[in-house]
Amino acid sequence: MKKVLLTGSALLAFAAAGFAQINTTTTVQNGTRQTAQQQQTGNYLTSTISQDQTDRSNVGSFAATRQESTGQAGNMASVRQDVGSKGNRGYVTQVGGTGNVGSITQSNGSGSGSLQVTDGTSSADVRAAGGNWGGLYQQGSNNKDVSINQSNVASKNFAEITQYANSSKATSIEQSTNSVNNEARIAQGTAEKAVTGVAARIQQSGISQNNMAMITQLGDNNTGLVTQNDGSLNNTANVTQSGTYGRATVNQGQDANFNSATIKQDTKGFYGGKSNTAAIDQSNLSGQNTATIEQHGIYDVASINQGSKAVGNEATIQQQGYASNATINQYNVTNSSAKITQDLATQSGGIDVAEIQQGSSSMAPSNNNKATITQEYSYNTAKLRQYGNDNTATLSQEVGDKNVIKGIGTDANGQYALQQGNGNALTVSQDSGKSNYVPNVANVSQIGNGNTTTVMQMGRN
Repeated sequence: MKKVLLTGSALLAFAAAGFAQINTTTTVQNGTRQTAQQQQTGNYLTSTISQDQTDRSNVGSFAATRQESTGQAGNMASVRQDVGSKGNRGYVTQVGGTGNVGSITQSNGSGSGSLQVTDGTSSADVRAAGGNWGGLYQQGSNNKDVSINQSNVASKNFAEITQYANSSKATSIEQSTNSVNNEARIAQGTAEKAVTGVAARIQQSGISQNNMAMITQLGDNNTGLVTQNDGSLNNTANVTQSGTYGRATVNQGQDANFNSATIKQDTKGFYGGKSNTAAIDQSNLSGQNTATIEQHGIYDVASINQGSKAVGNEATIQQQGYASNATINQYNVTNSSAKITQDLATQSGGIDVAEIQQGSSSMAPSNNNKATITQEYSYNTAKLRQYGNDNTATLSQEVGDKNVIKGIGTDANGQYALQQGNGNALTVSQDSGKSNYVPNVANVSQIGNGNTTTVMQMGRN
């Protein structure tokens, strides 16, 4: 049974075109394998499509809205495919105008039934008919409250949002609460049309597994956030930003394992971007995780936090430019590695700070870990603190002078690169290159039994 309710000033059942200044179109369908398409042109456009099964599964439906604003007024479009939503596709397109609002809801994917869908179907036949596909495309400026929700016992979903508008706020995709095998993508701006002041968020939390999240932002002063926590497993998160003053965060904590997180902040040019910030958190009973941050620019800040009864974590930070800061903290972990590389393969650099801490004096120690810091050019500082047994650390400062190797903190221990425990190995190398003046400083300390230290300071005239 199909039930259709249309209201407004200029409507058609499945292709409603409005040309007046204030247009409202509503389509309501109750059943399975439904089709609804709406098109509006003008100002103050409102489009709503609801394909809902109140007590049964909602499968195989297609809903699409296209709005083209000819003025400066805001538009609103929403697609709802609720209750046992499975094998459905919802799509919203908004071009022209400003202040567009769009939303797609496809929740509780517990339905079953043969695939119908239309308009070419695919994204792998709507995830092999076992999931939903939501897509939202926007042009214009100052868009806000743009969202796709595919949560609540949902699986095999695909959500994508594309925006070419400045100051787009509260753009979000949510695939949470026992959701598995989902994919979420948000793209804001292009190389030809960068965006400014946009924000994007993807959430795949609550015992969510085998999910992929990707945010791409091209422009300045943008914010990207991915959260895959609370019992999450085998998830992948990627955030890519180009420009200046970008902020990227990935959270894969709280008993999350076998996850991978990558943040890249890069701009073409000699020094790349400026004042970008990147942070990855994979802590609290989280293990076998991989975290990577790559930044090309000046005054950048990067941090990775991994720990708490974790095994086999890998953390890597690479910064190319100068005057940047990198921190890796791995506490209460075993068989893990931390690596920071700064200023390699650039024409100049330096004034960088790199800090690695593995283990904590106030918690259980961290054993069998590896720390590596490599810095080029001058005025760099490398900081190290390791608590535990059988740890190794290699600190290298190459082709520069006025470099310092020391510890973490402002207390007495903070003056020395520290290894506290047994069977640890520390290797320090400082090479001034051709500099005639070599005021490099290496302060190191080992406390415990069976530890070894090697310090090499080199200069060539």
